[in-house]
Amino acid sequence: MVKRKRDRLSILFDILKALSEEPQNPTKLAVLVNMPYDRLKKILDELVEKGLLQYEEQGRVRIYSLSKDGCKVYEELRRVRKVLQDYGLLD
Repeated sequence: MVKRKRDRLSILFDILKALSEEPQNPTKLAVLVNMPYDRLKKILDELVEKGLLQYEEQGRVRIYSLSKDGCKVYEELRRVRKVLQDYGLLD
């Protein structure tokens, strides 16, 4: 069985979901969302730039969390995903 690559929306959803549960450092987040650190770092930087994430410096480590806008986007994505699943259009 061939494994499909996740699309960008699925990746973003996984990142936002993980951070909605608990703020994370990028190394742990990379494990949680099953993604190479270098790819994840680029996405995190983009999400910070767009105002969906924020971070706090703890020594040499950044701890990422959802911003207010990030929480709103995550909740909307979660609702849309649920509707699509209810109609059998999404796994």
